Amino acid sequence: MCGIAGLVGQADDDLIRAMTGALAHRGPDGEGYYWDEGLALGHRRLSIIDLATGQQPMTTADGRYTIVFNGEIYNFQELRRELEGRAVRFRTRSDTEALLEAYVAWGRNGLEKLRGMFAFAIWDKQERTLFAARDRIGLKPFYYAQIGARFAFASEMKSLLLLPGWERKLNCAALDDYLTYLYVPPPQTIFQGLFELPPAHWLEWREGRLRTGKYWDVDFTREKDASREVVKEAQEVLEDAVTARLISDVPLGVFLSGGIDSSTIARLMANHVSEPVRAFTLKFQEGGRWYSEAEFAREITEAIGAESNELEIFAKSAQLLGAVTRHFDEPFGNPTSILLYQLSEAARRHVTVVLAGDAGDEVFLGYPRYQGALLSSRYRSVPLFLRRMAAWGSEHLPEASNGNHFKRRAREFLVGSCHPPELMYLNWVRYFDQALLNRLYSQDLKRELAGHDPSAFLMGLFTRAGGADLIDRINYTDLHSFLPYNILRYSDRMSMAHGLEIRCPYTDHKLIEFLARVPWQYKLRGNRTKLLLRQAAQDWLPESVLKRGKMGLNPPMGVWLRGHLRPLLSEYLSPDQVRRRGYFDPEAVTELIRDLMTGRRDYSLHLWALISFEEWHRQYLDSIPRAQSAEAAKFACQSSHPA
Repeated sequence: MCGIAGLVGQADDDLIRAMTGALAHRGPDGEGYYWDEGLALGHRRLSIIDLATGQQPMTTADGRYTIVFNGEIYNFQELRRELEGRAVRFRTRSDTEALLEAYVAWGRNGLEKLRGMFAFAIWDKQERTLFAARDRIGLKPFYYAQIGARFAFASEMKSLLLLPGWERKLNCAALDDYLTYLYVPPPQTIFQGLFELPPAHWLEWREGRLRTGKYWDVDFTREKDASREVVKEAQEVLEDAVTARLISDVPLGVFLSGGIDSSTIARLMANHVSEPVRAFTLKFQEGGRWYSEAEFAREITEAIGAESNELEIFAKSAQLLGAVTRHFDEPFGNPTSILLYQLSEAARRHVTVVLAGDAGDEVFLGYPRYQGALLSSRYRSVPLFLRRMAAWGSEHLPEASNGNHFKRRAREFLVGSCHPPELMYLNWVRYFDQALLNRLYSQDLKRELAGHDPSAFLMGLFTRAGGADLIDRINYTDLHSFLPYNILRYSDRMSMAHGLEIRCPYTDHKLIEFLARVPWQYKLRGNRTKLLLRQAAQDWLPESVLKRGKMGLNPPMGVWLRGHLRPLLSEYLSPDQVRRRGYFDPEAVTELIRDLMTGRRDYSLHLWALISFEEWHRQYLDSIPRAQSAEAAKFACQSSHPA
C-alpha cells in the first residue's frame, strides 16, 4: 500500500519530489524515484509484503519497463508460478514484480488475471508510453491532469495541486453532483482540469495523446445459477476471499461492528490465523442504542477468542473536520468518514493491515432500499391517486434525527412509489432533490449550471444495467456508484491518512461475479435481507448475530448538530457567511437549519454537506495565491472533460 506520482512530457526533479512528499502519509516507510528523458516517477512505500526487497519504482532486468504501484495483488504467487513457467526469473518476493512481469508478458490483457486492489503506472522506455490502470471495484485512487505537453498523475489530488501553470477553479457541475450524492462521481473532480480514472479502467499516454478504456464489468444479465449447492458455493467463495487477504509480513486486524458482515470476516480470520484476531470497534458517548454496536461486537470477540479494542467517540469529532477535508481534497458529505478516521488512527497503533466488511450490503442486498424496491412492486397495484394522497400526507410528518429513520424511509417510499422505478431509486439515494436544490442555489449559480443534470450519472448506470429486473438493476447501480465513490472512497482516504491498509473481502471480483449469477431471490426474501449470507454463516456465527437487523456505521449527526456541533452552523452557515460566499440562498439554508432544530425534517446530512463544502472552500480556494482572486475562483464553473 503506497502513494504514487508521476510526470510525463516535462520532468522536474523538485516538482516530483514535492508531489511525492505530499503523499508521505500513504507510505511512511520509505520513498523512491525514477527519471528518464522527460519523465519522473515517485513512490512512497507502506511496507506490507517483501519488506526487504520490494522497493519502488521497480524496473525490469532489461531496463525497459518501470512501475509505481499502490495496492495489493492477492494472487501474485499464482501469477509468479505461471510466469516462471514462461521462463521469467524473479529477483524479489514482491507482488509488485509479479504485476510488472505480468504486464510485460500479456500487456493490457494481463489486467484480467489480477485479483486485488490496485492503481499503478508502467513506463515503457522503448515505446515512450505510460500505461496505467485501476482495480475493478475502485478501492485505490488514481487522479490525473494534462497541462500543455505535460501529463501528471498521483494517488491524491493534493499532489496535482502543486503543478505550475494550473489554476485552481471550482467545477460547479461537480458541486451540483456533490450535493446530489454527497460525493463527486468520476471522471470529474471538484477542480476544473483534474480528473479521476474510474474503476475498472486503463489509461495510456503516448506522444501527448491520452486514451482510456474499460476492461471489466459485472454482468447481471447472464443465465442465473439456481443450484441447490448455492449456499455451499457461497461459503467456499467467501472463505477464499478472506484467506486471500491474509497474506502479509506485518500484523493484521479486523474492524468489527458486531453486524453479520464484519462478524463473518472475523470468524473466518480466526479460523486461519495462529494468533488471536485483533478486533477494533467503535462505541458512542452520545446517540444511545441507535448507533452503538459495541455490545454486539463483544459477543463475537468472546465467541472467537479475539482481542477486543474499543474506541469511544467523543465530542472532539468536530475538531477533525479540517483534517478529514485535507485528506479528501474535495468536499465529501458522508460524516462516517470522521468515525473511520478515528478508528484507523487507533488501529494503526497496533497493526498495519485490517480487514473490513465494506461492500457486504451491496453484494448481498443489505440496504433497506432493496426491501423497498421489492415492496413497491406490490404497492404499485394501489391506484395512483391513492398513492399520491399517501405521499402528500407523508410530506407533513415530523422526522426524528436521533437515528430512528422509520418515518423518513416511509416518506421516501410513499413518494418514490408514485414515480417510475428508476426515478424512485434516484430519489431514495440522492440527498438534495431537485426541488431543494432549486431553492438552495443562488441565481448566479443557477445560471452557471444551466443545462447540467446531476441525475444523468445515476440514470446512465441504471440504463447500462441492461435487461435485468429491478433488484438487479439497483444492485448494479449501487456497485458502480455508492460503493466505489462513497464507501470505498472514505475507507481509503481515512485509513491511509494514518498509513493503515484496509482490505475488503466482499469486494473480491470473483465473489461479485458469483453473486451476480445467483438469483436475487436467494439474497432477499420478504423483510429478510442478506439471506444467502445468513445461510452461509450459520456454521460460523451465533444465532443472535444471524437474526440481528442492520444498524450501519453512522454518527449521531442530528444529535451532534443540535448539541455540541451547533456552533458550526453559526460559523459556517450564518446568513452573512452564505451571502458572502454567493453560491446559496441564505434564507434557504436558514430554513434547513430551522427544520432540523424543530424536528420537522431531518436535514442533518444536508447541513453537514454544506459545512463540509464551506470547510473545503476555506482550505482550497480561499488560500489560493494572490494572483487568483477569490472573485475569480467563485464562479469559474464551466464543466471540463478529459481528453
